[in-house]
Order: sequence, then C-alpha cells, then structure tokens
Amino acid sequence: MAGWIRGGAIVLGGLVALVLAAWLAVLNVPSLQDALMDRAVRAQLDLNRADLFSDDALRVLICGSSSPMPDRTRAKSCTAIIAGGKFYLVDTGPEMWENIMTWRVPAERIGGVFLSHFHSDHIGELGEVNMNSWALGRPGPLKVFGGPGVERVVAGFTEAYALDSSYRTAHHGAELLDPAKGRMEAMPVRFEGPPVVTRNRTIRAFEEDGLTVTAIEVSHSPIEPAYAWRFDYKGRSVVVSGDTAYHPPLAATAKDADVLVHEAQSNEMVMRIRNAAIENGNARLAKILSDITTYHLPHDSHRGGAYRQ
Repeated sequence: MAGWIRGGAIVLGGLVALVLAAWLAVLNVPSLQDALMDRAVRAQLDLNRADLFSDDALRVLICGSSSPMPDRTRAKSCTAIIAGGKFYLVDTGPEMWENIMTWRVPAERIGGVFLSHFHSDHIGELGEVNMNSWALGRPGPLKVFGGPGVERVVAGFTEAYALDSSYRTAHHGAELLDPAKGRMEAMPVRFEGPPVVTRNRTIRAFEEDGLTVTAIEVSHSPIEPAYAWRFDYKGRSVVVSGDTAYHPPLAATAKDADVLVHEAQSNEMVMRIRNAAIENGNARLAKILSDITTYHLPHDSHRGGAYRQ
C-alpha cells in the first residue's frame, strides 16, 4: 500500500512539474504574452459602473474610512454620494481616488466636493481628484464647498498642480484638456458670526437637479469651521458627520435621515497605543494620542444613548 502511495505521489509531482513547465513556456512566448495582456486590458476597460447611475436612486459609497495612521488596506476619509446622475464627494482623504478608479466609477460624472474641515486626512487627495476627473472628461470646473478657508485650500492645490496642468494641456492640446475645465472653484459656506456649536445651526449650501445639500455646524474644536453635510434627494436623505465630538444638536438634523454616516474612535485603543508609546519613550506620539481623544466621538457612545431621540 505504501508503495502505491509513493508511486502516486511521484506521478502527481511529475504532472505538477509538467504543468508548471508548460505554463512558464507559455509566458515566455511573446505572442501569447501579448494576447494575455490584450485580454486583461479589454476586461478592465469593459468594467464601468455606469449602472450605479442607471436608476433614480440615492446611493452611498464609503471610499475611505481609516484614521491618519498608516493602513495598507484603507484610504483616508471619503464618502461618495450618488444622486441625479452624478456623484459627490464628502472629503478627499489620501488614497481615496484609487478606490474610485478601481471600482470603475465614471470620473467625469463628479458633481462636486464637500469638505467637512481642513485636516490633511480629509483634503489630501483633492489635487488628484481634480486632475484625474478633468483628464477623464469632466465637463467643467470642479466646485469645492467648505467653510471659510476653503478658498485657501483650493488656491494651494491649484498652485501646486499649476505646472502639471500646463504640461498636460501642452502635450494633449487644449481641445482635449481645456484649462478652463480643469479649474477648481472654491464655494465658501458661511454661517453668520462665530461658531455656536451648542445650537443646531444649518444652512443650505447647494441645490441642483432635485438634490439639496445642507451644511450642519458640528463640534471639532479647536478646528473651526467643521461641518457635517446632509444630502436630500427625492424623499431620501443621507447625513455625513465629518469629524466631530459628541454633538447632540446633530441629532436634530439627522433624526429623520435614511442613513447616517458617522465617525467613531475607539479611545480605549488610542490610550493603549499611547501607553505603549510612553513605555517606548516616545513622548511626542503619546501627547498627540492623548489630545485626539477630546474631539472625536467615542465608538461606544451608543451604549450611553448618544443621539437617541
């Protein structure tokens, strides 16, 4: 019996080696390599999530959900809202555009960007969003909404990408890459007077093709302004909190929403990392980790009835 087993193992090993050798031979034939490449390219180009826009739905895509800390599997903060044949981004954290492109969301259908606040993990990919959606056929300037200061953010990214934009127009021609369409337009959304985060202050920021977007003042002190955004479309609604501490006034605006996309932070995990940093002699990191517990919503707040009405 043992002999049969050994013989079978030898035969199986020989077959595996033969198949592997044949596959390696195929890969070393240029014409076959080209055929495989062409097939893969066509398969990728055939992927197009236009179906996301085919009906009159309000949809939510989480295109980034990680903290500023490194994470190989997740992009930084970004939520995409699909409505009225377009998609709108709430925040543009680093790496988020790769997800949009990997999912084959038609880039030219972008309708605008809404920034909750101006931390780097919420704005870092804005230049790539603008550049790539322009190159892929966006029909006009990209509108970027945010609180006072959004003008500086837009101006900074515009200047940083100015040479790159000019190169692309010079290379491909203005008929294909019209500089006028490659611009960003800052759309500041202002409340009167200083922040009053103890009140439920809202202001309509955008309205087009049945979609209404409302800015909601939230508490992320000392970061000001900080907004949540509410999207209403044909009887359906989504609220995206942005970064905020426990903020009961947000409940009044999100109470009847179909979906609430809200940030949350595990302070227990943060403090464990802080304690390890102290033990490791990294006082700088420990101080930063201690500070961030004060302006995010603890992930277990729901246990104490947070936002219940």
